[in-house]
Amino acid sequence: MLKKLYFKLTAVFLLTAILMIGLTGSLILHYFVRGYENTFVSEMNTALESGLSRDIQSILSSQDPDPVKCSRLESAILRYAGKLKLDDHRSFYLLRLEDASIITPTALQGGAVQKTPNIEAAMKKAKADEITFGTPYIDFAYFIRANTAEEGYIAYVRDDKTAYHAMTTGILQNWGISLAAAILIAAAAALAMARHITRPIKRLTDRANSFTSGSYHTMIENIPGGEIGDLVRSFNHMGLVMSDGLAQMRAEKHKIEVILEHINNGIIAYNTNQEVLHINSAAAEMLQLKEEQDLRFDQLFAAYDVDICMAEFLYLQKFTTETRDIKVGNGHIRAYFVPFKMDYERTAGVVCVFEDFTEQFNLEEARRKFVAEVSHELRTPLTTIKAYTETIRNSCWDNKEMASALLQTVESETDKMTALVQNLLTLSRFDVNKFELHKEPMDVDRMLRDLVEMYHIQAENKGLTLEYNRTTELPQIYADKDQVERAVKNIITNAIKYTDKGGKIRVFSGSLYNEVYIKVEDNGQGIKKENLEHVFERFYRVNEDRARKTGGTGLGLSIAKEIIENHGGSIKIESRFHSYTKVTISLPMANIK
Repeated sequence: MLKKLYFKLTAVFLLTAILMIGLTGSLILHYFVRGYENTFVSEMNTALESGLSRDIQSILSSQDPDPVKCSRLESAILRYAGKLKLDDHRSFYLLRLEDASIITPTALQGGAVQKTPNIEAAMKKAKADEITFGTPYIDFAYFIRANTAEEGYIAYVRDDKTAYHAMTTGILQNWGISLAAAILIAAAAALAMARHITRPIKRLTDRANSFTSGSYHTMIENIPGGEIGDLVRSFNHMGLVMSDGLAQMRAEKHKIEVILEHINNGIIAYNTNQEVLHINSAAAEMLQLKEEQDLRFDQLFAAYDVDICMAEFLYLQKFTTETRDIKVGNGHIRAYFVPFKMDYERTAGVVCVFEDFTEQFNLEEARRKFVAEVSHELRTPLTTIKAYTETIRNSCWDNKEMASALLQTVESETDKMTALVQNLLTLSRFDVNKFELHKEPMDVDRMLRDLVEMYHIQAENKGLTLEYNRTTELPQIYADKDQVERAVKNIITNAIKYTDKGGKIRVFSGSLYNEVYIKVEDNGQGIKKENLEHVFERFYRVNEDRARKTGGTGLGLSIAKEIIENHGGSIKIESRFHSYTKVTISLPMANIK
């Protein structure tokens, strides 16, 4: 244990010392290197701009022979050798602009120096004092303009970095000595520090190990003095605080989880990495989530065609609640996206709250459809009545036969509107629970026989067979006879309307368990599977064209359903397209008196 501690402390001290010395050495080295480079560039600029470039330009533009020009150039360069610091390691060349060939020194005429980035920049008449790291030389090129725009010269200075290397070597030697001294000092300090804090640290380590096993109440005794003692006391206090804090956090976490799990709304909480922090069962059920489904924020809502992404909350600084509607199967979900912040400034994530408003959506759709259907149903007969009334008033006073026929049509359309209004009033009373049922003992068998006899002629005129069979004994029930009879009439008339000539309609009755049932079965047109679940909706017609011709309003089965259910019974329909339709009414025997 002690060896490990010595090693770790020594390593920390050594690493700190090395980093500090290394950083200091690097800064010093960088400072001197940059100073050397900047001094080199500054000296070259000063020398050339102080007169050398003008002297060169004057000599090259003179009418002297070339040998004389070269001699004068070398003399001018020697005058500035001190400022340029020319020696065996730093050389000066005067080059032609077009090909970088050497003009002076005379001994090198006809040759050319190796083109460097600075020479190439000067050939383009651009700034040419860049220092390239890692090259074995440092150079400087200066463009000198000639008398004509096509001509020009380059003053080029090249240094082989001998002084530069000598400087850096000295700095590195001093840095190495400082580093060795720092390592020795750090090792000694680490050993002394380890000896001083070994015992309290071991006790603190044992106490920390007890934290991992969940033991927060064990106190460290025999507390030493000084800063280590303060640390031990803080550690003891921290254990008590952690114990109380974790217990409170567990209680709060459990309470929140229970609340979220038992609320009706779906909840999914996301962090900024689009990872799920929490999801309750209501959200999984509403969204019909599968185990293998990707629940990351963007991927999940893209799968439901929801136009939203996490970037909107992170980068657009949206701190208001966003609302979106999601269609999942036949359900309609309203999603609220509520961003929450960290430290009251940064967005820490988004909480998604899902509300199932399928029922409200369907009710609103039903309301719109209801208003549209009522308007349509009233507009057609009103249009007919108005047209026929105008016809009678304008041209049929003398033709009593035509006037009588038109008035008969007006009367028929009026009857349709009256029936429609009565049906609407009936449904309205059911909706507001103000429909009063006048219950009395009722003979179901007698009612069905009377109804079959009533509709027998109507069925026969259409070429249909209508018959009634009682399969078991029927007790009397306690119900509103007129309303039950009205419901059964609606079903029988529908069977007659939608059964073609030659078809058969059969009415059955009987009792089973605690219920009395009435069954109306026909072999008519039948109903498609996708239409079957809508037949009890108001104004719904399976065959719109035929319903218009026969005067149907699509309210008969809706009214029948309301009547039967208000008696505590049930009504269901079975059908196969182009085969049969079967409607079964069940009324409870519990209502018998």
